[in-house]
Amino acid sequence: MRLILPSPAKVNLSLWIKGKRPDGYHELVTVMHTVNLFDVLSFLPSDRLVLDIRGNSSLPLDKGNLIIKACRLFKEKTGINPKVSIKLLKRIPVGAGLGGGSSNAAATLKGLNTIYGNPLSEGELYELAAELGSDVPFFLRGGLAVAYGRGEKLRFYNPASFKILLVFPGFPCSTAEVYQSLPPIKREVAVEDAERLIISPLINENFKELVDNMENDLEKSESPCVKEVLKVKEKLKEMGLKPLMSGSGSCVFSIIKGEKPDTTPLKKEDWWFKFLSAV
Repeated sequence: MRLILPSPAKVNLSLWIKGKRPDGYHELVTVMHTVNLFDVLSFLPSDRLVLDIRGNSSLPLDKGNLIIKACRLFKEKTGINPKVSIKLLKRIPVGAGLGGGSSNAAATLKGLNTIYGNPLSEGELYELAAELGSDVPFFLRGGLAVAYGRGEKLRFYNPASFKILLVFPGFPCSTAEVYQSLPPIKREVAVEDAERLIISPLINENFKELVDNMENDLEKSESPCVKEVLKVKEKLKEMGLKPLMSGSGSCVFSIIKGEKPDTTPLKKEDWWFKFLSAV
């Protein structure tokens, strides 16, 4: 029997760096929401584990792929050797700050758990997800959440309703490089601050206040990639928008209220863009 699961992208409505931890990770607080841009994973019974990727030939098919890592971690935890053929239809740009790989890993954990009769509890799934990456636990549920710690601790809220213009300039950013190139940042920010600055105006649809409060400390990175992303931001500002880099880039987005803006300047730059909704 075939199992098909959507694997959504996310945007970071804000991301604050509290400082660097002894383990090398950065302590952060971020607000994330899934949007209606999806990869699709399909699972079929097989005599062995097979991964077939359509839509992006640059993704690794070996142990470096997060889907393969999720399968191996599932086997380690449950003792079940997943004999499935997994097909990934890749629509989310890679290295874009949209969490595509993390979303794929979460969908894989959910898919395998469903196929094999739910051997893992919800809590155990979250533990495995946190081992795979900071954003993976969020994608087990999606919607709207504040993530804190290194991003693996979560507080969920009812999903909100808003629209965005998402722009991918055609080049990826390395998350590791963006973080490694950060100047020292220490900010006193808590989950309650994220609720006051972002969650409350978002839920109340006070978009002016929301947009005024949105910020991303990763834009302060001295990574060459981020410097290029900031040029994309400037172009959107020239269009009368208030853009923000999502995650570690390279995507930039702007919340859209009312009429869609004229996208001629984006077409002239030959940038990929989409109008999307929160899901």
